[in-house]
Amino acid sequence: MESYLLWGYFHIILFVFWLGGDIGVFLSAIYAKKSDLSFETRATIMQLGLVIDFLPRLCFALIFPVGLHLTNDLGLLKINPPYFFLAWFISFSWILIIILIGKNEGKPIAENLSKIQFWMEGLLGTFLIFVGIMSYSNEFLERWFSLKIILFGLVFYAAMAIDICFRPFIKPFMEIGTEGSTPEREAAVSLAINKTLIAVFTLYVLIALIAFLGKVKPL
Repeated sequence: MESYLLWGYFHIILFVFWLGGDIGVFLSAIYAKKSDLSFETRATIMQLGLVIDFLPRLCFALIFPVGLHLTNDLGLLKINPPYFFLAWFISFSWILIIILIGKNEGKPIAENLSKIQFWMEGLLGTFLIFVGIMSYSNEFLERWFSLKIILFGLVFYAAMAIDICFRPFIKPFMEIGTEGSTPEREAAVSLAINKTLIAVFTLYVLIALIAFLGKVKPL
């Protein structure tokens, strides 16, 4: 079996579980803002959403090194072996951070690790956008592939936007649980969720465009 077929298979699997898991989180967020449900029900839905969220985050962390192998085996760009090691090191470090954040939810260490993850996403996204723009302008890579790299870089920004938009949700939602529901708190919860859903939808659009470029290669 050609190695590119195997890496292509892994790439598709990660893509499917990433998008599928994200849809579960998307639906959880919609139901969590329903004020006609009891707080216990809403809290359970949100907790389920956070558990499901582990899967797309895991796929997000793995898809970069897998894509790097696929890029090399398809002959789109020759990758030197040290870069594979670096990509997998970043990926497994990222996965470790994700696991530690989940296991220490609500603790200071989780907050600190979330900040590290946030800036890691920003650096990786910026790097990919820079590489994509340079390769597109200099025709170093095929144009469809350069655009794909740029869009993948923007995916990191979309992931950061999701985290930023979701943060204001936590305080009013917890106040609903401890002090009761008020129109102001429900409005704050709905606003935060609505902004988060816009960021999530943007992520879906970017992923769909990336898949289109990879499959159709229009340029």
